Amino acid sequence: MNLEDKTLVWHVNANRLNLQLLRVMLNERTTRLDFGYQTTDYYIRGGWINIYPETHLVTSASSRKMRMQDQQGIVTAPDKFHFKSRADWHFFSLFFAPLPMQDQLISLVESEDPDFTNFNIGNIELKIEAAFRLRL
Repeated sequence: MNLEDKTLVWHVNANRLNLQLLRVMLNERTTRLDFGYQTTDYYIRGGWINIYPETHLVTSASSRKMRMQDQQGIVTAPDKFHFKSRADWHFFSLFFAPLPMQDQLISLVESEDPDFTNFNIGNIELKIEAAFRLRL
């Protein structure tokens, strides 16, 4: 079986403030990033989150920006998902075109000119030999 017949899964421990990248899944059809987000005590009920529609991935394996194609469990700006308490966790997934099936560094870019609220996470190492291989 070659790599195109499989889904590669990396369990990742990359975070930025309250956002944590939990898993990257890659196959010939899609790239999926799974996240967890913990609310902050800055706001009375934990505040809100959303994702910019222009969110994209950049990779060391290509000069192309991989624009977000879909999302699950999170709304796109200007809509907002409001938390009910400061103790809430929220899990969501972002979907992109398939990345090249090779070793690479990827970065999630929500904003090219980020502030403290943007979900930018950089230099996530994806090594083929470190991935779990799933047959779906």
